Amino acid sequence: MTTRTRALSLHAAASDVTLTAPEKKLLAEALRRADETRNVMEDALVGFGRWVLVTVFDDDASAALDERADNPVWRALLARAGGPTLRLNRRLLYVSVQIAARDKRITDEAWRGLEPGRKELLLPLDDEKLMRKAAQHVTAMKLTQRDTRAYVGALREEQGHPSKVRLTAPRLIGQVKRFRGAVATAAAQRRAAAVARKMDDAQKEALNAELDAIAAWVTELRRSVQGRGG
Repeated sequence: MTTRTRALSLHAAASDVTLTAPEKKLLAEALRRADETRNVMEDALVGFGRWVLVTVFDDDASAALDERADNPVWRALLARAGGPTLRLNRRLLYVSVQIAARDKRITDEAWRGLEPGRKELLLPLDDEKLMRKAAQHVTAMKLTQRDTRAYVGALREEQGHPSKVRLTAPRLIGQVKRFRGAVATAAAQRRAAAVARKMDDAQKEALNAELDAIAAWVTELRRSVQGRGG
């Protein structure tokens, strides 16, 4: 299974929760308010980053990206980040300035059309040409933040920069449980079977290849678990 295929296949299954009419109305209002909150937070963060770029780095994107350590005001901000005089943590401080600097240098409409949350997920690519192409893909495919994170992870693996997240036993069990919950429920299996019956030969061949890869992974992992236990 290729990294690109794995990224594109990481889609959360639709929830099987059944809501009453009043509950659906309440959920809609909660989603609306949550989106408003996200917009306010992201707008404030982007506005702060633009201010820092213009006033602290003299509107020089290269200085903000490559020469931050030479700026005494920036070093002072970093020293205070997360403390009583600057409650903004270091990650948000970096993200705000990084987005502002990339916005200045990437003029592509796909990049500009992304909200700050997905722009942040593209920052680890650290190559503006690649970031521009990734933004076009994210926009064209209408990827969610979760799917965008998986897509960026796949691109970084292809670049030789695999994820640095340490795999632990609880994390592995959680990943398997989430995968099973997404595709192995009775409802999900019925939907998948209905789609599979309508596939053409090429699609069936592609799906079978992915299923074979998953089956091989399960077999190998089960062998490892049994060997460790024995």
